[in-house]
This record gives sequence, structure tokens and C-alpha cells, in this order.
Amino acid sequence: MDTQQLTQERIALNQSTFRKANEKIEVAADEMALLGWVPFICECADRRCTELVRLTLDEYQQVRQHPRRFFNALGHEAISVEAGADEVVETRKEYVIVDKIGVAGEISAEEYEELPDDDSDE
Repeated sequence: MDTQQLTQERIALNQSTFRKANEKIEVAADEMALLGWVPFICECADRRCTELVRLTLDEYQQVRQHPRRFFNALGHEAISVEAGADEVVETRKEYVIVDKIGVAGEISAEEYEELPDDDSDE
């Protein structure tokens, strides 16, 4: 395995960890019937990042419809884009939406499939 592939793998796994945490935030926000902005954890490649990104639940669901899609605080996408793991899909006022590509995209899609189904406990 080459260094580039290893880097993309680490980036994908780091960002998937943030996505799993955000799924729990989304469930809690939905259960509390929160309206408006919900603070989610930035899904960038830096595993130490603690920056919050505020999205509505509708915006969050739009991102989650795509297994390879993540949101990052503005500027936090640079590391993964430079590593060839992400490409910017859209820049919004408060955050950037990125798609995982290459090895990182494959891993992200696999990790997405392992997320629990929201309807599984109903």
C-alpha cells in the first residue's frame, strides 16, 4: 500500500468517525424536535478538530443522502483536498460540502453502509 493510499484511508476513517458522532446528534435533535440550526461536529480530516458547524436538520439530511459526502468548517477541507481524498462540491456561507474520491470514497461508502438504520428501532 502506497503512502497516498494510506493517507486517504486515514482521512476517510477519521471523517467517518465524525459522521457517526453526527448521526447521534441528529437523532437527539430530531427527538427533541429542534427547529433551526443544530450544532454538528466538523467532519474534516483532523481527528482532533472540535469546531462546530451549524446546519438545519434538512441541510444535514441533504448531505447524508450521499454516502461519500461530508461537510467541513470553512478552510478545513484543505488537507483532504490536497491529499486527493476530497473534492469540493459546494461552498456555503458557514461550511463546505465535499465528496470523497478514490480510495477515500470507497472507504467512506463502506463505512456509510455500516451506519445503523434510523428506522431499526421503531
